[in-house]
Amino acid sequence: MSVTKILRMVNSIIQKRPLLYNSVVYGSFFTSAEFIRQSFSNESKPLIVEESINSVDTKGPILMQIQRLCETLNLVDEDISMQSTNYNWPQLKRYAIYGCFLAGPILYRWYKWLDTFYSGTSVRTVLTKLLADQFIFTPPLLMLFFISMSLMEAKLDILQECKLKFLHTFQTSCGYWLPVQLVNFMVVPPSLRVTYVSIASFCWINILCYLKNIPIVEYEQRK
Repeated sequence: MSVTKILRMVNSIIQKRPLLYNSVVYGSFFTSAEFIRQSFSNESKPLIVEESINSVDTKGPILMQIQRLCETLNLVDEDISMQSTNYNWPQLKRYAIYGCFLAGPILYRWYKWLDTFYSGTSVRTVLTKLLADQFIFTPPLLMLFFISMSLMEAKLDILQECKLKFLHTFQTSCGYWLPVQLVNFMVVPPSLRVTYVSIASFCWINILCYLKNIPIVEYEQRK
C-alpha cells in the first residue's frame, strides 16, 4: 500500500470517525510515552508502596465490582518477585485504558465544544479559551486521572492520592500547558487539536508519571 493511499485512509477516518481517531491517537501517544519512560528508567519495575496507615475504604459496592474487574483484567501491579520483564505491563494497560476510553473522548468533546462556542483567533478569544482550558477543564481531568488510576490499582482509598498530589500537579501543569495551549489555540486547526495535545503529552506524561510515582508518604510528610 502506497503512502498516498495510507494518508487518504487516515484522512477518511478523521472525517468519518473523528471521535474514534482522536481517542486512539491520544491513547496510543499516552501509552507510548509511558513505555518510553519505562525503557529509559532504572526504576521501570513497579514499586509496591504500601498505602498510608490513614487510608480508609472509600469504595461502595459498584466501585468494588469495578476493582474486581480490574484484577481480572490484570490491571493491578504484580509482586516485583513475580515480574518477568523490565516493563510494568499492568501500568501500561492502565494508561492505555485511561487514554483511549476516558481522556481521549473527553478531550475530543471538550475541544469541539470550545471551538464552537468560542470561534475565532482574536486575542480575547484565544485568552478566553486558554483560561477556560487550564482553570475549568484541567482540574477535573487531573482528578479523574488520579482517581481512575487508584481505582484500577485496587487501592483501598481511591481519593487519597488525588487529595495529596492534586495541587502540586495542577501548579506544574500550569507552567507547562499554558504556553503549549497558547500555540494550540492560535495556530493549530480545530481538527488536529487532540493530535497536537497528544504529541505535547509525550513530554507532559513523563512529568505526570514522575509525580504519580512519588510515594504518598512523602506528600504526607510535607504537611
